[in-house]
Amino acid sequence: MITNLVLLYLIVLYLSIPGFLMRSGYKFYYGLIPIVNLYFFFKVLKINPIFLIIYSLLIIFIPYRDFLVTMLFVFLPFIIMDAFETNLLFSFATLLVPYLFYPFVAYIHGRYNY
Repeated sequence: MITNLVLLYLIVLYLSIPGFLMRSGYKFYYGLIPIVNLYFFFKVLKINPIFLIIYSLLIIFIPYRDFLVTMLFVFLPFIIMDAFETNLLFSFATLLVPYLFYPFVAYIHGRYNY
């Protein structure tokens, strides 16, 4: 059951990334190319893309990878909602129900802040 929810979370996030990139001024199709979308998504969030490489290697090689993945799923909604001009309450709602709020911010409500 948990694996299905994580898979659904990743699918919703993957489908929302083109909307986030489009709102921040990049081309829509940059969000559809698998590795390129993460690079531009991290640029939109003002996170150094080298962090993506280091974080991925840590998840692969250290034994406490569950903690790192959980940290990513907990902090990512707050970073995204800060970048797209939403309030703290909206960030908590995204943490609880990301399946609804990621597409809503990506395609309907969000306005790029940085």
